[in-house]
Amino acid sequence: MNERKVLVVDDDAGMREVLESILVLENVAVYTASDGKDAVQKTLALMPDLILLDVNMPKLNGLTFCKAIRAGKETRNIPIIMVTSLTAAGRLEECMEAGADDFIGKPFPMLELLIRVRAMFKTAHVTNHVERVNQYILTVRDMREKPFGDAQP
Repeated sequence: MNERKVLVVDDDAGMREVLESILVLENVAVYTASDGKDAVQKTLALMPDLILLDVNMPKLNGLTFCKAIRAGKETRNIPIIMVTSLTAAGRLEECMEAGADDFIGKPFPMLELLIRVRAMFKTAHVTNHVERVNQYILTVRDMREKPFGDAQP
């Protein structure tokens, strides 16, 4: 069985550790990058199944990284969830316009992050971006309405 790969991109080492400790619950292989340039290299080498991405980073910010990934033929369909403390409505719009599939603000409830990661894995096979986002939204809604099993904090 192929293990899913998640790339966590954040310049804050503590946040990378927090995200990695949460993702362990999903039995995924977690890789990390501390800046956008490193993230581009790791994305091309690993072809992750999901990217959790901060916006404000050195060398290459999350918005520019996201646009670059969406422009690449082999990387354009990799799901991206922005994980950032920048929660103003305008920032959300910027993230979505850059090609992010979703946006979650820091600090976030662990259960909410797990729901979104699981929903993204369930809908990642959809190659049309708009259709994937629509299916993802419905999947998140359904998962919030059902008991979540052993992932309860």
